[in-house]
Amino acid sequence: MDELIIPPKNETKNLIFLFHGYGSNKENLQIVGENFAKELPAAEIHLPNGIEFCPETYDGYKWFSMNSDTLSDWEFEFEKNVPQIMEYVDSVKNSKNLEYRDIIFSGFSQGAMLSLSLGIHYNVRAVIAFSGLILSPDKFLKNAETKVLLAHGSNDLVVPVSAVDFTKSALEKFNISTKVAIAPGLDHAINGYLLDQAVDFLHNL
Repeated sequence: MDELIIPPKNETKNLIFLFHGYGSNKENLQIVGENFAKELPAAEIHLPNGIEFCPETYDGYKWFSMNSDTLSDWEFEFEKNVPQIMEYVDSVKNSKNLEYRDIIFSGFSQGAMLSLSLGIHYNVRAVIAFSGLILSPDKFLKNAETKVLLAHGSNDLVVPVSAVDFTKSALEKFNISTKVAIAPGLDHAINGYLLDQAVDFLHNL
């Protein structure tokens, strides 16, 4: 997997995976990773490129196809690519002799979607989802100790803020600890407020 790695300042005790959004690339969330690294100096942070090139962009990638506007089609395409995504995660995890509970998943938009579904299914330590929603809850949700932060802009027109209520409701059915941070006036993006909320969430894990 083509990726950027932010090394830990201490012995590696945690892994953080940062998954970019549709049509983006590994550099897109680097500033997020750098802020996370300050809070968790024993975390090795991995920022991979998506597993498929995105032809609509010059240098972008995707984790799964989103050619359709229907959620069921997104879920179908996502589920097809889960084995390849988890093969990558497992290879990193096993190389460090760590467990799923030592892992934090985070991502933006499409990357947040896969982080939520896979993070809870594999019971990772935490998930920080920027501007996402849960995919295939009937297949991936279960009782888990995973702590979740849903971070979203109030004016998001790509993934409407109503996705927060949809996802939170689905998670609460499985007693999953869920916090919400809404940035007033923000569109489909990560701003300083949401980043501060994410860092504070990490601090309190």
